[in-house]
Amino acid sequence: MSGAGPVVVTGPRPRATSVDPAHTVTVHSPTEVSVSRLVLADDPYLEGHYPEFTVYPGAFIVESVYQAVLHLLWHTRGADAWARPVSVDSVRFTGALAPGDTLDVRCACVERAPGEIEATAVCTTAGNKAAQVRMTFAVTPHGPEGGTHA
Repeated sequence: MSGAGPVVVTGPRPRATSVDPAHTVTVHSPTEVSVSRLVLADDPYLEGHYPEFTVYPGAFIVESVYQAVLHLLWHTRGADAWARPVSVDSVRFTGALAPGDTLDVRCACVERAPGEIEATAVCTTAGNKAAQVRMTFAVTPHGPEGGTHA
């Protein structure tokens, strides 16, 4: 997304899939978290995503960054905390993930203003960079409609 401004999310959107974007979560500090996800060959979305050259969709990499931020908030602010994506400020895909690869997302979060977090994530597979993502989130004390993640 080089040269174009940030993509601004204007309202809640339905999820495209129920695929779990984070199989493991590790909170390293109050501002750093990692998530990992094994790309499974039988995941339903892979069949139609470039059938001749099956790759993990970039949108799911971005979703894994979002999940990392949510897990960090739940760990540091409690089960009621929530983050709503406000903008995707930059995304750069530098490598493809195929079935059998593990996506590793290392995310650093900085509170830019009260109630606003900027997350910068480096996404790798087998030590090779697959993507770099920077997003902004609005942080609220409660999930959608007052719910929690549990």
